[in-house]
Amino acid sequence: MPLLATLTLLLATLAAQSTPVPGEGAALLQSGQFTAARDTFEAVLDADPANADAQTGEVAASEKLALEARRQNQMDDALRALLRAQQYAPRNPRLLFDLAILEEEMRLYKDADSTLTTLDQLQPGNPQVAYAVAHVKLDLGQLDIAEEKMLAYLKSQPDDASAHYGLGRVYQLKLDVVRARAEFQRSIQLQPVQTEAYYQLGDIELNEQDFAEAIVNFTKTLARNPSHGGALAGTGQAYFKQKQYTQAEEFLQRAVAAAPEYQKGHYYLGLTLARLGRKEDSERELALAAKLADEENKQARSGLHLLSPAANQ
Repeated sequence: MPLLATLTLLLATLAAQSTPVPGEGAALLQSGQFTAARDTFEAVLDADPANADAQTGEVAASEKLALEARRQNQMDDALRALLRAQQYAPRNPRLLFDLAILEEEMRLYKDADSTLTTLDQLQPGNPQVAYAVAHVKLDLGQLDIAEEKMLAYLKSQPDDASAHYGLGRVYQLKLDVVRARAEFQRSIQLQPVQTEAYYQLGDIELNEQDFAEAIVNFTKTLARNPSHGGALAGTGQAYFKQKQYTQAEEFLQRAVAAAPEYQKGHYYLGLTLARLGRKEDSERELALAAKLADEENKQARSGLHLLSPAANQ
C-alpha cells in the first residue's frame, strides 16, 4: 500500500477512535454528567451535523443544564444553554418549546414570539403550542391573536381552568367585561381552590365601583395568598374609594411591603396618607409611584431585553 494511502487510512482510524459517538454521550447523560454529555454530543455534531441521535442528546443535556441554572435563579445561564443547543438543533420542537417558555418567563416577549412562530410552523395545530402562543400574544397586547389561539386550545381542552382564566384576561383587556367575568367564573367552577380568577373578578368589580363585592373577591384571594400584592392594594383602593382611610392604609401598607415594585399600591397609599394629614409621607409615596410608573412605561416600550452577543458562545 502506498505511503500516502497508509497515512490516510491511519488518520481515519485514529479519528474514528477519538470521535465520541452518541452512545458515550447517552451514558454520560444517564450518570448526570450533563456538561460532559453535551460536549460529547457536540463533538459528534461538529463532524455530522445531521446526526439525529446526537441532536436529541444535545437537547436533553442542555435541558438539564438549563433547569439546574434556573433552579439557582441564573436565568441568563439557562438561556445560554438553550441558545447554544439551538445552534446544533435549530428545528427541534422540544427545544423550541423549552426556549419559548423560558423567554416568556424572562419577559423576552418578542424573542418568545419569534421562537413560537417557528414552532407553530413546524407543528401546526398543536394545542400546547397554541396555548403558549396565546400567552405570549397576550403579553405583547396582540389580543385578537391571543383570543384565537386560546379558543383553539380550549377546543381540545375545554376543562382547563387556567386556559379559561387566560381567555378571561384577554376579554378583560379588550374591555369585554361580560365575557371576562364568565371566563373567570368558569375557571373557578373548574378549580375552586385558586387565587387569580378571584383577584381578577375583584378587579372588575373595583373598576365598576362595586366596592363591597370587590373586597369579597380580594378576601378570597388573600385567604390563599395573604401576600398577594394586587389583592392587598385592591382592597386598600376599595376602602379608599369608600373614604375609609384607616382601613385603606392598613391594606396599602401591607401591599407595598409585599410588592414594593407595584406602582398602584404606592400611588393609593400616597393618596390615603394625604387624606390622613401625613403630607411628608404622602409626597414620598407619590414620588415613588411616579418613578415606578416611568420605569414600567420604559419596560413596556422595550418589550424585551436581549443577552449580549457573547451570551451565545
